Amino acid sequence: MKAAVFNGKHLRIEEIAEPLITETQVLIKVKAVGICGTDIAIYKGHLPTPTPLILGHEFSGEIVKIGEKIDLSWLNKRVTGEINANIDFDCFYCQKAMYTQCISRKALGIDINGALAEYIALDSYLLHEIPNEISFEEATFIEPLAAAYQTFIMMPVDKDDKIIAIFGLGKLGLLLVQVALLKGLEVIVIDDSDIKLKMAIKWGAHHSINHLKCKGIPEEIKKITKNIGADIVVDTSGNPDSLINIVNSCRTRGKIHIKSTHGIDVSMNLTDIVVREITIYSSRCGPFELAIQGLESGKIQVKRLISNIYNLPEIEEAFNSYERNKDQIKTIIKF
Repeated sequence: MKAAVFNGKHLRIEEIAEPLITETQVLIKVKAVGICGTDIAIYKGHLPTPTPLILGHEFSGEIVKIGEKIDLSWLNKRVTGEINANIDFDCFYCQKAMYTQCISRKALGIDINGALAEYIALDSYLLHEIPNEISFEEATFIEPLAAAYQTFIMMPVDKDDKIIAIFGLGKLGLLLVQVALLKGLEVIVIDDSDIKLKMAIKWGAHHSINHLKCKGIPEEIKKITKNIGADIVVDTSGNPDSLINIVNSCRTRGKIHIKSTHGIDVSMNLTDIVVREITIYSSRCGPFELAIQGLESGKIQVKRLISNIYNLPEIEEAFNSYERNKDQIKTIIKF
């Protein structure tokens, strides 16, 4: 089969053996894969991974082969899969049902081979069926949408939380805008792309700030919030230099939630955080069931987030396109 293999510097299309499945696995013919910020961080060398490596963890496909212990009903089903494989179900975290934090876990496309290939083998416990109402392309949003929902699971919205500021309007940021609106929050969006800012406003965001066209982000946010600051500030920007603005944009006893996985070390003013008693949250993977329901119900819209669709042989062009176009949101590799 053909696969996009990252060798530490470049992505190359290589012919490799089709994966063998165990009795508890299925073989999935990949239909679509979304390029994630984590993939970009690996490609740029910011996030070290073992190489050679097949990237890709936001994917959809169709089951074409099943292991001996898999129910026959799974054959030919349209599916996606969770990112955390090799779960042992026995460690400290698994005993507390925190399977995404399993000590033995290996992340698809990060620690072990992912989905940028014609076929991928997956353990059955990672499978989620895709309803017919959701296309294979739309289904590549299930994993990041689940992460957006996880933001508010790890950081519950309290009665005093009225205003949220979202830094960065990539795919995850624009998904967070929609989830935050469903939570009844007043939304401020910050980005350097007028196209993305206008899209967020069209979807219902209340205020937009182009950080290249203002004197200071915290100052703009304080104008909106009567000199208080946002109750919640979420970073999806992938820019380590944004952290000082994020802290300064948050009100005293407010909440900061870090979603970026850019792989770069950052510094922050811990004294200010301690003195103002700001709470810092973080989260990664989330509930696929909620994400599927959000897409199936139409409450979450993703079609307009698809900027480009490439074929597998164009993989390096697809990755490099992010450098050339700041207005780009989501690129999909279609098989």
